[in-house]
Amino acid sequence: MSGPRFSEHGRRRSVRLIRAATVVAVLGGLTLTPTEAGAQPYPIYGAIRVEYDEAGGVTFFGVALNPESDAARGGRWQEFERDSSIYWHPLVSDGHANQIGGAIRAKWAELGWENGALRYPTTRELPTRKPGRFNHFEGGTIHWSRATGAHNTWGAIRDKWATLSWEDGKLGFPATDEFHAKNNGAGQHFEGGSIYWSADTGARVISGAIRDIWASQNWENGRYGYPISDEYDYNGGRAQDFQGGRIEWYPPR
Repeated sequence: MSGPRFSEHGRRRSVRLIRAATVVAVLGGLTLTPTEAGAQPYPIYGAIRVEYDEAGGVTFFGVALNPESDAARGGRWQEFERDSSIYWHPLVSDGHANQIGGAIRAKWAELGWENGALRYPTTRELPTRKPGRFNHFEGGTIHWSRATGAHNTWGAIRDKWATLSWEDGKLGFPATDEFHAKNNGAGQHFEGGSIYWSADTGARVISGAIRDIWASQNWENGRYGYPISDEYDYNGGRAQDFQGGRIEWYPPR
């Protein structure tokens, strides 16, 4: 699954050219930027204001760079000085608005903003237990870490990864976006392995030495095809079943 890319939101990129610091307040002979003075060149109100205040207010966001504006399917959005936006839709998150910013927002923009496959954010940006950040969306999740950058997960691959404790599990953070694989399948690489999905086999995890052997045989395009099981214990070693056979691994004796 690959999210569509849209150009209709070029208006949002132009907002970032606004220099909110040109609006100043003079207090006691000191010239302060809007952030320092607390002045807002554009009003912030309603659900967006609630999220603005709850997520850190002017200290976190800086000032608004545009008036609250229309978003897809009856939503609203507003952008702020410190590389963040807040998005709201009445049918998402019980009507609560959600912040999104930085590298995660850049990835979401690449996938078409709220018009793309991920649709609206359903959480604000949150910390992971390992050093990193994430936002959940209606259609998936974007995770970021310093080592891997920002990558989206969705569908059956995301569901499989979730069963393995997300980034806290053996796979760690996603290292790529989901990509197309043989026969309309999909794959995604993670720090600690990969997940591959096809309609015939479902989503399967592959890692370690077995993954290395499978990769050396041209992944799903080779004689083994897709994995049809996860890795399991086998005669004192490990094994995994594939459409075209089984790969076994044994520790050195």
